[in-house]
Amino acid sequence: MGLMFVIAIGGALGSVLRYELSKIIQKKAGLDFPLGTFVVNLLACFLVGFFFSYLVEKINVSSSMRAFLITGFLGGFSTFSTFSYESYYLLVNGELLKFLLYILGSVGGGISMTFLGYNLGRVL
Repeated sequence: MGLMFVIAIGGALGSVLRYELSKIIQKKAGLDFPLGTFVVNLLACFLVGFFFSYLVEKINVSSSMRAFLITGFLGGFSTFSTFSYESYYLLVNGELLKFLLYILGSVGGGISMTFLGYNLGRVL
């Protein structure tokens, strides 16, 4: 089975789980706040940390399983987990300026690009 296929299957499963879990949490909470997405993003951050430390560094799973779980499943579940891990990596490696630029640029840039895309879509 090719690596791209393994990643695609993981991504599909992660996306479906994100949608369902987010919907369930949001419905149960009954709040006017995106709690479902918030919880999923935090869970994904926990899982990327766990998968890297336990499955990759401790028991050394295969590269296919790593691609399935981290790139595929968590990539589909929430790209926020990747952002979180990369930010953490910069911070623990003493790259404070890169860490700050990455966080501020990603969050500020992401919101700005959403604003621009939304407004472009409205005028077209």
